[in-house]
Amino acid sequence: MDKSIVEQCREYYPMTFYADSLAKILARIKGTEEQNNSIFYLEPIPLIIKQVHYYNEIGLKQFFCGCLTIFLLAITIVIVLLFNQLIAIAFLLFTSISFFGYCSLQRYKNNLRKELINIEQKLRSRQYKIKVESSININPSAANLLLDSLAERENIYNFTIDDSANKGLSESYFLSYLQKWFSYPWRIIEHCQFQGERYTPTADFILINDNLKLGIDLEIDEPYTLKESTPIHLLEDRKYIIRDKFFLELGYIVIRFAEYQIAKYPDYCCLHIVRVLNQFLDRDLKISLPHATEIQPLKPQNWRVKTWTLRESQIMAENKIRDRYLESVKAFNLKQNHH
Repeated sequence: MDKSIVEQCREYYPMTFYADSLAKILARIKGTEEQNNSIFYLEPIPLIIKQVHYYNEIGLKQFFCGCLTIFLLAITIVIVLLFNQLIAIAFLLFTSISFFGYCSLQRYKNNLRKELINIEQKLRSRQYKIKVESSININPSAANLLLDSLAERENIYNFTIDDSANKGLSESYFLSYLQKWFSYPWRIIEHCQFQGERYTPTADFILINDNLKLGIDLEIDEPYTLKESTPIHLLEDRKYIIRDKFFLELGYIVIRFAEYQIAKYPDYCCLHIVRVLNQFLDRDLKISLPHATEIQPLKPQNWRVKTWTLRESQIMAENKIRDRYLESVKAFNLKQNHH
């Protein structure tokens, strides 16, 4: 049995997964864009290239045949008057052949002209047909596609706020950036506990647009706990796959960041979220870069973080990796506590 996308694409952070209803919308939007950017190929029209190429040459040959006919006719008349009639008959025969060639070329030229006119009319009618079809094929509005599928995302509100949930070390730090990037109509909700039959996960953050019922479950994955150095968020631990599938079935987009990315590149994390959301938003609703925010372009190898196994997590804990990259986060939290 083939593995799902959620199970396959877990090698690097950030991980981004789409609910089925949203994946279908995304495929339709991208399909329309490709169709609009495609080149129209017309069916080949029967065309004798040789005839078209030598159209002017045919006229030139016809001109020479006409001149030759007149010349031979003149000589024939002179011979009849001054010389032997047998010679005149021979010249008259050549004159007839030349005149017949002239008439044949004229008939051939007329037929070719009609064929070219017919081809031109076909090209014009096909060009008009393409213009009409392209004008009828109006791009579906992303907002309309979302609104048409609201029923498939009704369950995104099946949560309550869990004030007792443990707060990750970098959550407040990242929240300050989320608030800078996302304003009304977007809401940022912390520690939403969802109600399942046997499963009640709590999301780190939910970013949601109530008008479109478009929501993202945002998760921050640490390699180990600070106090006990217990390995967590392991690549081989299937409970996180089950968790992601749970949110996808509710209709959410799921984005997982490594804590390292949040600590080192918080604005770039927000930019990734914006890029994901803007795929579903019409031009007037797209989220833009916050004022006075500058982001340096990052190469994929500098931005993404490899997921970790149990052994890799243990090595990171032994080397206290989190202490090295959490300096800015700890400074922020200390400042917040003083206020």
